[in-house]
Amino acid sequence: MLSLNDPTSGQGAESAILSRTLYSKPAELVVSGHDSYLVTDSNDEILDATAGPGVTCLGHSNQEVHQAIIDQMKKVSYVYSGHNTTQPAEDLASFLIQESQGAFAKVLINSGGSEATETAMKVVRQYSLAKSLSSNPPVATREHIISRFPSYHGNTLGALAISGHPLRKGIFTPYLSAAPISFVSTCYPYRQLRDGETEDQLCQRLLQELDEEFQKHGGNVAAFWMEPVSGTSQACTPPLKGYIPGVKKLCKKHGALLVMDEILCGMGRTGYLYSWMGEGGVEDAAPDLMTCAKALGGGYGSISAVLMTAEVAKVLNESGGYNGGYTYESHTLACTAALAVQRIVKRDNLLENVRKMGELLRSLLTEQLEDVPYVGEIRGRGLQIGVEFVKDRLTKEPLPPSARFAGRLLEYAWEKERLSMLLGMGTVHKDGKISGDTILLLPMYIIREQEVREIAGRFARSVKAVSSIVTKELSE
Repeated sequence: MLSLNDPTSGQGAESAILSRTLYSKPAELVVSGHDSYLVTDSNDEILDATAGPGVTCLGHSNQEVHQAIIDQMKKVSYVYSGHNTTQPAEDLASFLIQESQGAFAKVLINSGGSEATETAMKVVRQYSLAKSLSSNPPVATREHIISRFPSYHGNTLGALAISGHPLRKGIFTPYLSAAPISFVSTCYPYRQLRDGETEDQLCQRLLQELDEEFQKHGGNVAAFWMEPVSGTSQACTPPLKGYIPGVKKLCKKHGALLVMDEILCGMGRTGYLYSWMGEGGVEDAAPDLMTCAKALGGGYGSISAVLMTAEVAKVLNESGGYNGGYTYESHTLACTAALAVQRIVKRDNLLENVRKMGELLRSLLTEQLEDVPYVGEIRGRGLQIGVEFVKDRLTKEPLPPSARFAGRLLEYAWEKERLSMLLGMGTVHKDGKISGDTILLLPMYIIREQEVREIAGRFARSVKAVSSIVTKELSE
């Protein structure tokens, strides 16, 4: 198999790009793509079951989106948002608000998920400061943020600070210490349920933990941050029934903003345009601030957004407006692409396909992996599916990190089955040690039944092959 070459230097030359070193396998040069497939320079077709990852919801090379971008390029490609606005940006923002069922009133458009998190953090800070200064008599500015552990909200320093993700923080931890942040448990029923405990009782226990954390900081909490459905930090774990409405009640009770990170799980990935819509209506489940990215632009433009309620926008406007922004904010071509993507998703009723194909994929995986001893749980919502592997199904003991089960599975599937998957990053945290093997599957919204069956088959064959190897090694 060919390694990635520098296209300007001839075959065999070392790439000029510094590798991200996510996996041990060498990168391959992708030259084209169509539907759910990537094509390499050796003319191999890779079945992309991660949508790269979680981004290319309409598949690769959608001609309708291409044409929309070309048409806009003939008018103007970039306009600095600090001075002017454009019709694509206005139309995209209006679309996002209109589809929110009345939850949101204003939008800030950025270039990526991490930028959206940074922007939301600044909005929280400015909102809290403005509220304290406008109070009569003045009150102390709320500064504390409660997040969840584990969680992942982005790779910039501010986003890492509010992420409960030791592996991602790593060597950068000293740069994050100034942030006033604490953590409570994420919903993780697979490992949190006690003997005889129901899911409803677990939900109440987690809400009590959050309530106690609010009380601990005595009215100083500015916001609670959460992913409705977790990503790589906990391999697609959805919330317990009643959890999000319960969280919203607690945020109201303690006067804190509720911020939802829908960077991965939003824009249709779970079968709802906004993931919180699967938990209830606006009054019960909508956040005060929401971040989204990935499937927003479908990979046809680098774009993200922060959506906010009328109340948050009003406070910011009355205090002088949002004090922030980026050079490529509301990028004209990115907004054009995102608007085209979202109109196609709505017109073609792709959210129904997400729900239907997601149910089929989980069903097929459950059926085909039923007798594999290392498969602990298959979970998720819509086309955001995670598989957790364990050494012992009964005790849920993790596999030893030395076995590299998930890493080897990813490499095997790539090499032998030409299937692209996403590696989870350590879901089990105990005594300062991190373990746990998980894989994420994030197929395209346009996926058909035939491709779903192909993904399930390739994945199952890979799991069985790696399981045989690991079983032999563990018995030695």
